[in-house]
Amino acid sequence: MPLLYTCVACKSVVLADYADVVGNFESATIQILERTDPNKFSRHTYSLTKYNYHVLTKNGFTFLVIADLEFPKRISFAFLEKVEARFSGSELVSRARNAKPYELRRDFTPVLESLLNQYNNTKEVDSMAHLHHEVEGVKQVMEQNLERVIQREGNLHSLQEKTEELALGAGKFKSSGVQLHRKMWWKNVKVMVVLGATLALIITIIVLITLWQKGVFSKDN
Repeated sequence: MPLLYTCVACKSVVLADYADVVGNFESATIQILERTDPNKFSRHTYSLTKYNYHVLTKNGFTFLVIADLEFPKRISFAFLEKVEARFSGSELVSRARNAKPYELRRDFTPVLESLLNQYNNTKEVDSMAHLHHEVEGVKQVMEQNLERVIQREGNLHSLQEKTEELALGAGKFKSSGVQLHRKMWWKNVKVMVVLGATLALIITIIVLITLWQKGVFSKDN
């Protein structure tokens, strides 16, 4: 028999279990539970005598399955993940944290039995695992493509913002340039007017002095 015994526990309290063969698995199981921290997510395998004890801990609960040494570990942990998903998705979780030993046998042992029989059929499990792997692969590719689209949208939005900022800056620069050009033009006009008036005044003074020297303004004339 590949998978022999399985159980669900809270700390060191076994809540529900199922054995496909007769055997004294409880004592070794209790020893493993006592040195396992269920509050940390972990996956462990302990090899004792002629069996492998595979352990999955998550969210304060421990999920354990005992298998032959030759039985594939990947199927054992696939089984534990399925058990964890079924248990965590049920209404038993709220009861389980304060439950007494084996209190959930009536509710969850049938689930353990069904899953154990299912995963002992390795061909069926491999087919399901292959299909699941393909689905997960497609899902991962879709998620990556979605992330790239979102990132691309973000880059385009950032580029648009920068373009608008540059356009705004260019508009301000153009406006400032026009204002500066007008200011300089008026300044040049004022300078030319002042220079023209000054030159005209100087010419007028020179002409008057010349005429005075020639006696144009004399009384005799």
